[in-house]
Amino acid sequence: MMRVRSSALAILVLIAAVLQAETATVALHNALARTQASAVVLDAVSGKILAQEGMPRRGTPGSTMKPFVLDYALQHGLVQPQTQVYCRRDLHIGGRSVPCTHPADEPVFDAENALAESCNTWFAALAQRMPAGDVEQAVAATTLPHENLRGAGVDQRQLAVLGLWGSSTSPLELARAYRALFQRLPQGGVVERGLQASVERGMANPAATRGLTILGKTGTARNSGESWTHGWFAGVVPRRWIVVIYIPKGDGGTAARLAHRFFEEMAR
Repeated sequence: MMRVRSSALAILVLIAAVLQAETATVALHNALARTQASAVVLDAVSGKILAQEGMPRRGTPGSTMKPFVLDYALQHGLVQPQTQVYCRRDLHIGGRSVPCTHPADEPVFDAENALAESCNTWFAALAQRMPAGDVEQAVAATTLPHENLRGAGVDQRQLAVLGLWGSSTSPLELARAYRALFQRLPQGGVVERGLQASVERGMANPAATRGLTILGKTGTARNSGESWTHGWFAGVVPRRWIVVIYIPKGDGGTAARLAHRFFEEMAR
């Protein structure tokens, strides 16, 4: 009798997994319809691919790199949750303009709010205080392909932490990196709270969807040799899905809006 019950349960689990993959595939296809975006959805628990859409693409990760660096810096005592930085918004690194685009009403950020609002100034200041070896280890922890940063100067360290230089990723690679990150993050910790706040009120707010708790991060960057920007959204609905969307011409807000379309259909 126990064998029969176990077999029946296994069949039900398999059917549920197949149905979830079919639902995710349809929802992702509909979300990305009439766009050039590429995306992947993973099962947050098993890591299995539930859905993929669009052409295989690679891009500089932009601000989707920030949660990894912040997690490393907090774990190694290189920064404190309450560390504050005044944001002047007009940031230049090595002759390159990388201004902050978050609202200007709150110019002072701690770690959680800097992540929620994706403050380039705060993370550039963090990079300045991190030795090159620590920046290398923080970026290496993502498992994403990247330049060796151990000999990087201040400008390179800052651009690497902002996800604007020295690394690249595909949607699948970034999704797997985010799944690994969420598995190791302290529950209710600074990074987790910052990513939830990013969707609820910050730069990833276009992804917010009624009825779902979403933790996410946007990114906007340029690939070498290109004059246009591309956009990323990387996020998780805890214990359900990891979602990464890449749009080859656009920004993180655009990618987050596409994520909202997916989440909205999955929440029905």
